Amino acid sequence: MKREIFLLKLFFFIYFSAWVFIFSFIPVYLREVKNFSIGMIGVLSAISSLSGALFQVYIGYLSDKFGKRKPFILIGFIVLILIYTFIFPSLKNFWSFLIVYFIVGIFTSTITTMANVLVMDYAVSERTGSHYASIRIWGSIGFLLVMLATGFYPKLVEPKVMFLMIGLIYLLGFILSIVIKESPVKTGISKVDFRSVKKIILKPEVRNFLIFYVIYFIALLGASSNVNLLIRSLGGESKHISFAYSASSFSEIPFMLIWGYLSDKLGRKPILIFTSIALPIRIFLYTLTNNPWHIILIQFMHSLTFAVIGTIPIVYMNDLVPPEERATAQGLLGMAMALSSTLGPAISGFVADLFGLPGMYRFLTFVSLISTVLAITSLKESKNRVSS
Repeated sequence: MKREIFLLKLFFFIYFSAWVFIFSFIPVYLREVKNFSIGMIGVLSAISSLSGALFQVYIGYLSDKFGKRKPFILIGFIVLILIYTFIFPSLKNFWSFLIVYFIVGIFTSTITTMANVLVMDYAVSERTGSHYASIRIWGSIGFLLVMLATGFYPKLVEPKVMFLMIGLIYLLGFILSIVIKESPVKTGISKVDFRSVKKIILKPEVRNFLIFYVIYFIALLGASSNVNLLIRSLGGESKHISFAYSASSFSEIPFMLIWGYLSDKLGRKPILIFTSIALPIRIFLYTLTNNPWHIILIQFMHSLTFAVIGTIPIVYMNDLVPPEERATAQGLLGMAMALSSTLGPAISGFVADLFGLPGMYRFLTFVSLISTVLAITSLKESKNRVSS
C-alpha cells in the first residue's frame, strides 16, 4: 500500500509537470509563432476539452465494467508522446491543429480521470479529502519545479526543446504507470450502464453541484488560461509568465492539504462557498493591473480558488454517490470540467477579440459572481464529513 501511494505521488509529480509547457507556453507559441488570434487559441482549447467531454463518461463506464484503470492511462501516454514529439511541431495550418487538439483532448482527459480514480481506489479511510489532496499536491509540486526551471532557463520553452521535453516527461509517466499496481478494491466496479448516468444526474444535490462547478470553472479557466497572454500584452517576458505560474503553484501546494483537512473537519460546503466568493475578487483584480509584476501577486490567490476546486469536488462527488458508481461519477465530473473547459476558453477568447483582455476579465468577473450565488443558495453538505 505505501509503495503504491508513493508511486502515485510520483506519477502526479511527473504528469502535471508537462502541463507547464502545454498550458502555459504552447498558447504563446501559437500566438507568436503561428500568429493565431486569442479567439483561435480559445477554439483550439475548446475543441480539446469538448472531445474529452464526449468520451469521458463512456471511458469511466468501460473502466468500471472491466475493473481496470491502467490500460486507459498507458494508451493515453502512447498517443500523447507521439503527438507532442513528432506531429505537433510540424503542423502548419489551423485546421490541422483542430484535428490534433481533438485527439489530445480525448487522451489527456482519459489519463486525468483514470489517475483520479486510481487514487480513490487506494482511499483507506473516510478522510478522502485529505487522502486525495496529499497525493494531488505532488502534481502542483512537479508543476512548480518545472515552471521555476523555465524561469531560470528560458531555452526550455523554445519550440524545439519544449516539444521534446513534453515527450520525455510523458515517457516517464508511461514507464511509471507500468510499475504501479492497481488496487484490488475498486471504488467503482459495478453493473453500471448509462441508466446510472441518468440516475446520478437526476439527484438534485449532484445536479446543483455540477451546474455550480461548470460555471465556476468557465470563469476560472477563462481567466487563468489567458494570464500568459495578458502578461505578454503588458510587455512581460517569458520569465514573468514562469514566475506568475510559479506563484500560483507555490501558493496552492500547502493549501491543497489545508483545504482537504478542513473539508474533512468542517464539511465540503463551507469550503466551496468560500472559494466561490474568492474567485470574482481574483478575476476583477486582473482588470486593474498594468504591470506584469502585479499579475504575479494576484496569482497567489490560486491558493483560494484552484487549490479548492482542484481537490474538493473529487471527494465531494464521491460523497454524493454509492461506491459502485464512483468511477462513473468521476467520469461525469470530468465531463463537467471538460464542458466548462470547452466553453471557458471559447467564450473568453471571443470576448477578448471583441473587447480586449481587460473587457474579457470584466465579463468573467460577472460569470464568477453567478457561481457565488449558486454556491450559497443551492449546494448541500455531503454525507462524508469527518469530525474526529
